[in-house]
Amino acid sequence: MDNKIIQALERLEHISASCIVNWKQGNDAGYYEDFIRTLGHLEFIVDFHFNSLMERKEGLLSIIKELYQYVWNKDMIGIVDVLEYELIPFIYEWRQSYEMTRQTAPKEG
Repeated sequence: MDNKIIQALERLEHISASCIVNWKQGNDAGYYEDFIRTLGHLEFIVDFHFNSLMERKEGLLSIIKELYQYVWNKDMIGIVDVLEYELIPFIYEWRQSYEMTRQTAPKEG
């Protein structure tokens, strides 16, 4: 199970980073597509890995609320800033903690 959440978090990191790159390169179509993919993958993680996110739900909820405000205000710079400086570091730390837990867990055999 840990492997699946790690892979899902890696995917979310990658999609979010791609969204930021597209924005910075002026590729609006790529940015919008990747932003929608970011939201969809975030929804996937919440739906399928809900138990894994319990300890992080407050942090994730705060990021989602902030994203919502920027989307509501059509503030693209705000959206990119949240992705780059809040969501990606949050996801990275979350993934790292799972990887460390997996490495220190007793091996079944």
